[in-house]
Amino acid sequence: MLDTPVAGLMETEEERAAAEELSRQTLGVTAMSRLRALVAFVGGGRPATQAGNLKPADAVAVAVALDMRGALSGEVRSMDDLPEVAHIFRWAMAAEFLAKRGTKVVAGHRARDLERDPLAAWLKAAITLLDHGLLDAFRRGWRKSYVELIDAEVGGLLAAMFEESGAMPLGAIGDRVWGQVAHGCGFDLDDDAEHRRVIQLVGVMVAQLTDIGIVKQDHDDVVLTGLGGILATAAAMTESDDELDELDLVDTDAQSLLLVCADETEPAEASGHLLAWCQARPADEAAEELCEAMLDEDDPGVWGLGLEALEMLEPVVAEPAIRRLRAHPGLRSVIAERTAPPRQSP
Repeated sequence: MLDTPVAGLMETEEERAAAEELSRQTLGVTAMSRLRALVAFVGGGRPATQAGNLKPADAVAVAVALDMRGALSGEVRSMDDLPEVAHIFRWAMAAEFLAKRGTKVVAGHRARDLERDPLAAWLKAAITLLDHGLLDAFRRGWRKSYVELIDAEVGGLLAAMFEESGAMPLGAIGDRVWGQVAHGCGFDLDDDAEHRRVIQLVGVMVAQLTDIGIVKQDHDDVVLTGLGGILATAAAMTESDDELDELDLVDTDAQSLLLVCADETEPAEASGHLLAWCQARPADEAAEELCEAMLDEDDPGVWGLGLEALEMLEPVVAEPAIRRLRAHPGLRSVIAERTAPPRQSP
């Protein structure tokens, strides 16, 4: 299966046709053309520096081969003097299209996917770039510190575009990112200087997303491509999972509260949910609901959480509920064990 192209793994003709169409689309992606050209340049191997980079003469040759001649404006003493070459090279290394073997840079074990399975290669390249940081990845010393915050929000942006029928005005993207940066970094929304810098970075971000084929620009709109839709769908699903993770249980019923805390949270997190729930309603109401929920369940884990919640209430309110629970055979032993004094060491 590992040697089968993505299209060959599809179960239906329709799915295979869609995967084959996406594979064809990758052939027109600028970044993929550059990655293929870089791997072809390395060929059977090129000498590497001690740090595993291309030597200056080869870095210059790559700039010429990848039509990055605009970077050749001064003396090149290391690959880092050509930031765009350094970017594509480190990206290829991280995506395993290239690798260091001894004193050479050689084709990596994912290099053959560039020709054999273009869709798999594109997915590897795109996910690698997003995971490392769209703006901050594989670059050194030329971005403001808050690019990490912007990079962290790219998935949310793609999910939002997916929810908005696959398109968003460039201005709306700028406003969204500026709001996130201003909030995260403590800037005033009226700070024009920082706002302009962020808008410049938004332009770079959109250009990067365009180069890797995730979006295209249509006048003033930024539009998800067919390829971008794959990642946007995954991002939307992740956003939904994150929303579930951040679910506020204050307004739920007692039984759902106890079940969610028992099945989906760590002990410290569960205690926080229980306390917030108890504080959000009258104590006598909370005690009655907890008591009914515990009597409807036969899970000792749920019982333990219910008793923990009751202990968060005033004893004068909790005690009648606990007396009622003692009439249940299973709960009686759990309560007895919970309230038993610690044994003294001999």
